[in-house]
Amino acid sequence: MRPTARRLESLYAALLCLYPPRFREQYGAAMRQAFRDALADRSIARADLFRLTCADLFTSVCRENLAMLLDTLTRPLLVFNALVLASISTVLALALYAIPQQVLRQGADDPQLQLAGDLAERLERGAAPAEAVPAGQVDMARSLSPFVIVYDDQGRPLASQAQLNDATPAPPAGVFEYVRHHREERLSWQPVLGNMHPVRIAAVVLRVEHLASGGAGFVLAGRSLLQVEQRETQVRNMAGLAWIAMLGLILVGTIGFGWWTGRSV
Repeated sequence: MRPTARRLESLYAALLCLYPPRFREQYGAAMRQAFRDALADRSIARADLFRLTCADLFTSVCRENLAMLLDTLTRPLLVFNALVLASISTVLALALYAIPQQVLRQGADDPQLQLAGDLAERLERGAAPAEAVPAGQVDMARSLSPFVIVYDDQGRPLASQAQLNDATPAPPAGVFEYVRHHREERLSWQPVLGNMHPVRIAAVVLRVEHLASGGAGFVLAGRSLLQVEQRETQVRNMAGLAWIAMLGLILVGTIGFGWWTGRSV
């Protein structure tokens, strides 16, 4: 055999290492013999032999390694471990979203609790609603400022800092009925529905037993949830990216481990 042919055969033998071990053990000798015979066949041009050999190596190496990987990935233990890790990643991603989201939402009520409590105390001491409510107007559709509203026992506004569409809005009657029996309610109030300019308010409603005008009433303190919801969206996006990254690492690790164990067989 000529030196050039020996070098080509040695290169071809080295390239056979790209195949899975089991395939190489079963077909490696026959493939080397076929390549040796092709080198000895003078009717085949070297350029054509090189092109055909490269094409065959590329397609068959990809096919056999993919078949080996699929066979390895269908092992019950490997699949089970991947599913367990994916489940843990999903739970962690949900926790990464749910915990900050709850902290943000519950923290949005803190200023309103103080405002509503202070206003209810002034009203209980005999202050008139118009005097107890601080001066100034808050446009609920545009402002992020907190506001307070006083309602009578039927849910009609008596004094208000807040305006929406040139009127003082009121929460659903069921809210007043609930507070009438439980004395306090915290809610996400959406006085205007719609997709273009939604208004969502973090509201706290307290029961007031004695108003200066006579009878009982209610105090509502609220502020826009716009900033809180933007932060919740950021938290959701970060949790989603973390979840995708964890699943990607699990997938890459599973494929890499399957390929490594498959080639070591």
